[in-house]
Amino acid sequence: MKSRILSISAIIVGLLFISNHHLGYSFGDDLFRWAGIPPWTQQGVYGFHLPVIAGLILLMVGIPWVSRMYRPRYPKIMGQVLIGCVVWIVLFPFVSEHVMYLVKYNASGISSVSYSKKDSKCDYRTRNETILASCQIHIYSYGNESQVAVRPLNLEIGGKMVEFERKVVAVRPRDKAQVSETFEGSVAQPDSTMSMSGGAREPGIELTVDGRSKVME
Repeated sequence: MKSRILSISAIIVGLLFISNHHLGYSFGDDLFRWAGIPPWTQQGVYGFHLPVIAGLILLMVGIPWVSRMYRPRYPKIMGQVLIGCVVWIVLFPFVSEHVMYLVKYNASGISSVSYSKKDSKCDYRTRNETILASCQIHIYSYGNESQVAVRPLNLEIGGKMVEFERKVVAVRPRDKAQVSETFEGSVAQPDSTMSMSGGAREPGIELTVDGRSKVME
């Protein structure tokens, strides 16, 4: 009985580590950050993705383990488990989104809003001595909140830190919204020679509700 529990648990945890939910990253990413371990071996989203490596190892252990135990009774168990894993990975984003709406249905405050990196982007350009960020930001309001303050995270350009303004945007309670806004950025010592042009997919964003903020990097 203990072996069965451990083998099935290895598969479930492995799937949680490699399956992206509706916000575009996995439970494994959250767990690693909570433990103070960067999910990626290099800055940003570069290098090796540690939760995926850990998840694949657990699946490589758990799937054969389960198959060996149940094959005498179910000869096709290996194929069925593999199909089940694929179905899990495909459906997990949809399931996780609806679970959050259910769990946070009557919630309010910063815990009731979130941001989807995979559906967001920012384009940067310079106007005079101001850096402008034209962003499309995908925000979820799982509960009662109808507005949230949002801003792109600070950028370093030419050794100077650009700090972007915060804007309050309207969102629909218990729904998702695609917000299009242009944010002005400033530096402590403006320089007319400073310029920037380009874009970033999956930009870091700060959300604020009732004075409480959370950073989504």
